[in-house]
Amino acid sequence: MTKYERLVYGYILSLVPNWSDADEILQETNVRLWEEFDKFVVGTNFAAWAIRVAHFQVLTWRKQVSRSRLVFDQRVVDALAEDPHWTDDAFEARQQALGDCVAELPHHSRELLRHCYARGNKIKDVALRLKRSPTAVYKALERIRLTLHSCIERKLAQQTR
Repeated sequence: MTKYERLVYGYILSLVPNWSDADEILQETNVRLWEEFDKFVVGTNFAAWAIRVAHFQVLTWRKQVSRSRLVFDQRVVDALAEDPHWTDDAFEARQQALGDCVAELPHHSRELLRHCYARGNKIKDVALRLKRSPTAVYKALERIRLTLHSCIERKLAQQTR
């Protein structure tokens, strides 16, 4: 399970709008995997099985929060769930590149990411804590995301050469 936890977490994050919900769904998925491990067929693809279990946990979560305006349309969830790239080595390479790129960010950018994506933090609270406007925080996050995207694409391109 530990080997594929990042993979399953990435899958969940692709279907859920925020990290704190994804953390909770991952924990529920891990519990379910332990409870149903006797149903796993040895020799088959554990990652695919774990992702399928995660998919059902996401559906359960969606039912619980169906009144929220932040929930993706079911068609989007279904389309993402059918995409087989979650078990590819490419996903692992992208995750590794993301980690490397975050490590290359200036300290203040890493700190902003940490503040903004910590469990339950809201942008307005982070802005108050940092004595910045919420708009300034959003713009800084946008610049960081663009930097990370460019860095990841560059690293992946270097790997394919």
